[in-house]
Amino acid sequence: MSDRRLRTVVADTSALVSLAVPRADAAVDTDTPDPFQYLLTSCEVFVPPEVIAELQDITQYQDIHAVAANNVLTARSHYTVEDPYERDETPDSRPTFGLDAGETDGIVLANMLDVDGFLTDEFGGTNFPLIHAVLQGPRIVPTPRLIVDYARNGYLSHEEARTLITTISPHRSWENSPYVTQLLQRLDD
Repeated sequence: MSDRRLRTVVADTSALVSLAVPRADAAVDTDTPDPFQYLLTSCEVFVPPEVIAELQDITQYQDIHAVAANNVLTARSHYTVEDPYERDETPDSRPTFGLDAGETDGIVLANMLDVDGFLTDEFGGTNFPLIHAVLQGPRIVPTPRLIVDYARNGYLSHEEARTLITTISPHRSWENSPYVTQLLQRLDD
């Protein structure tokens, strides 16, 4: 994203929840920037209906993820929900990529719309290369990378980006990720 700014993006459930965590965390200072708001105001955001269904499922829990998911659903007028299977140029049914339904539908939608990026929390394990392989034009944008790029592009200070990542990390199991560690080190450069 450093050289090519995101103008259009399809977001996966996990990425939306992660970006909404800082406002869902009562311990976070209200002066802390809102990365979810930055996403919604910096580019056009699309999600497939399956992501909405997954967000609704998450709201049934009694934790920070439920509050974050509810915040994403409340902002519904600021992103577009589009079914990727209602177009002639897409398959009639969900392909089998070996990913969950929200990720799969998001990838089909991202490819169909030819957006700039596919925003996801998948940056470890086997899903990252799988997502990379099935994206036909959009680039994969892991959520922590988006936050670092906001700092590199002047939307956030490096310290604000670090604060956001370290705030989100324990809630989203990022704290032991070598990928996130490397991104945090880049903020020091």
